[in-house]
Amino acid sequence: MRLRQIEVFYAIMTAGSLRRAAELLHVSQPAASKVLRYAEQSLGFALFERAGGRLVPTREARIMLPHVNAIFEKLSDLKRLTDNLRYARDGHSISIGCVPSLGLSLVPRVVQRYRADHPGMELTIDAMHGPEIVSRIMNHDLDLGIVFGDYTYDGLTALHIADIPLMMIDAEEGEGPVSVTEINPERYIGLSENDPTARMLDMVMEEARIPIKAHVRVRTHFMAAELVRLGGGCAIVDAVTALHHPGLPRPRPLSPPLSVTCTVLFRADHALSHISQSILTLLRSELDVDLLSLKK
Repeated sequence: MRLRQIEVFYAIMTAGSLRRAAELLHVSQPAASKVLRYAEQSLGFALFERAGGRLVPTREARIMLPHVNAIFEKLSDLKRLTDNLRYARDGHSISIGCVPSLGLSLVPRVVQRYRADHPGMELTIDAMHGPEIVSRIMNHDLDLGIVFGDYTYDGLTALHIADIPLMMIDAEEGEGPVSVTEINPERYIGLSENDPTARMLDMVMEEARIPIKAHVRVRTHFMAAELVRLGGGCAIVDAVTALHHPGLPRPRPLSPPLSVTCTVLFRADHALSHISQSILTLLRSELDVDLLSLKK
């Protein structure tokens, strides 16, 4: 099948009729019908049965559909890639992905400082989880990724930015450092097992023989903090979330201290652009401000 024939087949399967498919493709209905006829002739079997003025997909058409869907997903990926390459060539844009916790305060502050000095720049910021950030960097869909944890992937460079302390937040306020042994298992709000922080905390608790099994697990530090704010229990989150989530009790450091790595990811086969280097400098600066405030 030629690409145009695949487009017509896909449009009919999506729109449900030849008329609506022709409208989607901005062609006349007879033109779309002609392409479909040629497609069926080249294949040697019918794609649709004509029944009462309707086109009903044949068994062969339904078998083909998942493969055609995959083709159009690849075409969509190709369009994003060419758009990104075009904007990158112009040198006036950058696309950044960050984990949700850093997208609530830290990254917006970095972006605002950068825009103040470079008002003509185009920045795209997306909040998503680490695996999606990696996938989109490798697909040329992101220039930089800002994540928690260490990442080792072929074709990817991981740059250590800072170690961010983990803090206890609890609606039943206390003061001073707190040990994980003091956690009330009935009130503990855990993080998703896919979170690098959760994996580390689970290891620490297992080594200390602490029988804590969270009754509630959430996927983001922000959601854990919000549950604490609502009086739902206690949680261990990164210091950036603990400092900037509104309405939280004063966070308490852990004893012994624990931290999570803040890492910037980018493609190994790309040198960092001047824009990216400036963003990294501002990121380190804003993190220093947050970490310094913990010592006050």
